[in-house]
Amino acid sequence: MFLIFQDVLFEIHLDFLNQSGIKKDLGSVNNKLKLFGLKVLHSISSSSSANTLQQKKTRETRFIREIEEMLYIIGLGLGDERDITLRGLEAVKKCQKLYIESYTSLLSFGISKDGISTLEKLYGKPLTVADREMVEEKADDMLLEAREFDVAFLVVGDPFGATTHSDLVVRAKKLEVEVKVIYNASVMNAVGVCGLQLYRYGETVSLPFFTETWRPDSFYEKIQRNRGLGLHTLCLLDIRVKEPSLESLCRGKKQYEPPSFMTIGVAIDQLLEVEQLRGESAYNEDTLCVGFARLGSENQMVVAGSMKQLRTVDFGQPLHCLTIVGKTHPVEEEMLDFYRN
Repeated sequence: MFLIFQDVLFEIHLDFLNQSGIKKDLGSVNNKLKLFGLKVLHSISSSSSANTLQQKKTRETRFIREIEEMLYIIGLGLGDERDITLRGLEAVKKCQKLYIESYTSLLSFGISKDGISTLEKLYGKPLTVADREMVEEKADDMLLEAREFDVAFLVVGDPFGATTHSDLVVRAKKLEVEVKVIYNASVMNAVGVCGLQLYRYGETVSLPFFTETWRPDSFYEKIQRNRGLGLHTLCLLDIRVKEPSLESLCRGKKQYEPPSFMTIGVAIDQLLEVEQLRGESAYNEDTLCVGFARLGSENQMVVAGSMKQLRTVDFGQPLHCLTIVGKTHPVEEEMLDFYRN
């Protein structure tokens, strides 16, 4: 009977905090409220011999977690605003401020004004677009906000599909900010649609845009190593959103280039250019590949063929990615046949 009474009192206290707006609007008072709540729980629990020390600790931990401010890192999936999970949407609804990351991937409608307004309508609150500069240089401002009230950082795909987001968690932990991650679909598993088995993939590589003075080829050894082991290689293709031009950086005043998204044709051209320079036969224009466009959307496109064949295919709007096929299993071959050009 006493335990039931204690649970009721505990829930009433939490409901009071939520209904009064204290949790949302007076984050700086929360520590005092926690101490008060813990004292109440402790005094009640101490008067009953039925409560063990472990039960007391469990209730105190539960109390703190219920009113702790949080940074939520929420995966949005790959298609459009409907791909967020129910758990993710629930977290968004409770957060006071929302950021959406815009430089490692994009939803089908990009970061256009109409696209952002579609999300804002669903969430019922405004969104702040977080570009690379903001996340890598000014993330501490967002993390400090998360010490005062609930903040959501929205990521296209899955939260840990990019190393930048792991860095964000590390920085949050160092500032003693609580973090909760809500997962979703990612390109890393969506490529399974073509039939190539996910556990037969080797190390993933990123292909950056070449420039006149910068033509990196560090991906070559990774592809070579994967193919030597008979493994498939997923190539993630570069996107450039709100990137400052080199000329503007030299002048000391940032001016941003128009958004650009690497196509499968450009990726293959760059791959073959590096192969020609290296000449180590890691792959060639007859190597079997699979091209993907707009994975997760209603009009996604998947085509299998040689590099030479895929260069001529119009994959349409971004985002694109490419798999270089390794040694295949008969079941994989059967699935690939459905997607051959």
